[in-house]
Amino acid sequence: MLSVKAFAKVPAVLDLPEILRDPASASNVSSRHESIRNGVDLSEGCMLTKSVKYSHQLAHFVNAVNRGDPGPIVEVLKLDLKIIPYEPFTLEDPCNCAYLESFVHTSLDLYAFIALAPSFSTVEQLINMVKSDNDRRVRERNPVMNIFPSRHLNFEDPSFKNPEYELVALHPEHFLPCGAILPIFDPMTGTHKYYVPSRDRRLRESINPNSTPLPPFRHVFRHELLNVNIFLVAINAEIKFRRYFKMIAYHPPPTPLPNDVLTLMHRVIELVRLLYWTPDLQGHPEGTRGNSVRTGRPTRTQHIEVSSGEESESSNESGTTVEENVPRTPTHVRRRSSKWLPNADAETRRAYGTSLMGIQDMGIDYDPALFEDAYPIDDTVQLYSDSASIENWTQSVTSEV
Repeated sequence: MLSVKAFAKVPAVLDLPEILRDPASASNVSSRHESIRNGVDLSEGCMLTKSVKYSHQLAHFVNAVNRGDPGPIVEVLKLDLKIIPYEPFTLEDPCNCAYLESFVHTSLDLYAFIALAPSFSTVEQLINMVKSDNDRRVRERNPVMNIFPSRHLNFEDPSFKNPEYELVALHPEHFLPCGAILPIFDPMTGTHKYYVPSRDRRLRESINPNSTPLPPFRHVFRHELLNVNIFLVAINAEIKFRRYFKMIAYHPPPTPLPNDVLTLMHRVIELVRLLYWTPDLQGHPEGTRGNSVRTGRPTRTQHIEVSSGEESESSNESGTTVEENVPRTPTHVRRRSSKWLPNADAETRRAYGTSLMGIQDMGIDYDPALFEDAYPIDDTVQLYSDSASIENWTQSVTSEV
């Protein structure tokens, strides 16, 4: 039986007027249902389907684990990866947000049935952009001081300013089961096209593998600095792709995804690897850096750099500074992670960044104790979400609808 609750505020959207409620029937969650949230207008519609609905959910592509402190993630994105073209930046900025239909949001964020990713042409352009800058940093190394210039990506490149996106259906039959369809609205013609999982496991206009596939799409409605940041989309997708490949290594599907879909997934993983890449002290060019840095990773009690003179210090046999009885305040922890991260190898940097988003990677050679001072990591990790996370997420979505 459905209960009758107080009604949410209905703002004006497009040519639809606001619905005025009697104050006695107005909900206390009305403030969540404005036409513009986080600088994103509901009239943009769903990033994927292009439809406009009051039930759309505002999605974040990068978020803090358990809605915790966003500061460490912001530092990684802005100061380490340098993929944000302006400042100050927060995870609530429009470039990290987009509206999605409720079932699309659930399929993306809760079940990982799908991923939004750069299209193949866009990801190739982005890879070339990042590679070019990585190579520049090696070429412009100061051999006397043994330092490298910082990253400067070309944010004027069309692949960043006006990227193409693609929906990657990792589990197409679960995404659209039992007669479910994906409707895509064309605002120019006012018509819809409908897509279903075909026999080749691609989303097409029919189950026939020769029918038209779901094409790439764009989503440009705002000022260029406020548009969705394609690198944040790629980081979100890369986590899903790596975890998918781990899953099918142990539980391969009867019919694999199409080869070009798998290729796109690998290219997105490569793009994010290049974003986390940094030149080592020998100035190895992109792609040739070895893993020798791992043998010199700091333990939980070691520093890469000398600490403040106000802290009690001693030196171990290798000469690395060691703390003694230093209080572990958040500021101190933040300073430690900021000092250590730029000197870590690419895999460790990526593992650290991923852990801040709530996902500890199994199978990557790193010690979780390296990161727990910067942000706690649970010992037990499910493939996508545990039952408690699913319940909390469901309650959150229900409270906002």
